[in-house]
Formats: sequence, C-alpha cells, structure tokens
Amino acid sequence: MLKRSAVLVLGLCALFPLFCGACFISQLEEGATHCQDETDKTWHAVGSSWRNSQCVECSCESNLMTCCEGLATVTGYADNCVVVYDYTKCTFEVVNKNDPSEHCDYEAILK
Repeated sequence: MLKRSAVLVLGLCALFPLFCGACFISQLEEGATHCQDETDKTWHAVGSSWRNSQCVECSCESNLMTCCEGLATVTGYADNCVVVYDYTKCTFEVVNKNDPSEHCDYEAILK
C-alpha cells in the first residue's frame, strides 16, 4: 500500500507543472473574507471567481487564491510579425507588422 501511495504522489508531482505551470497560488490569512487581485488591486469575496484586465482567471477560496494565465504564449512566428492582444475580449492575433490585415503562422502554448 505504501509503495502504491508513493508512486501516486510522485506521478502527481510530475504532472503538476503541466497543469499549473502558468498558475500561482497565494495563501490567505486565517479568517480572510476577501482576496486582492495582484494586477488590478480589486477585492473579491471568498467563493468568487473573476477574470482581470490582463485575462488572468482567478478564484478566491476560504484559505487561498488561485490565478492562472488565460491567454496562450505565442511563439514560432516570423520576425516581420507581431502579436496583438485584445484584453477586452481575451483574444490575440498574429499579424504582419507592415500590413495588419495579413495574418501570420504561429505556434501557441496553452498555459
């Protein structure tokens, strides 16, 4: 039984960076009733979830706040291209620097 538990724990530790690589967790003080968003400096009640102005998705629990990147990391695009983020819609486009109507090929890593 102990070996099986140790294997399970090691397996979960190996997977943790895959689903939490772009997340951060903040411990709340005991008895806290609200979490403060690190980016917008807004306060949110325990039990709530929100998306801030940089598309980071957060949730406030009784003992911790968890926030994860909501946009992918964009890589693998040509030097003549640029990533244009729309933080109001939490989307992005990769377009030619000289002709923004021309879209570029890219790779995205979802965090």
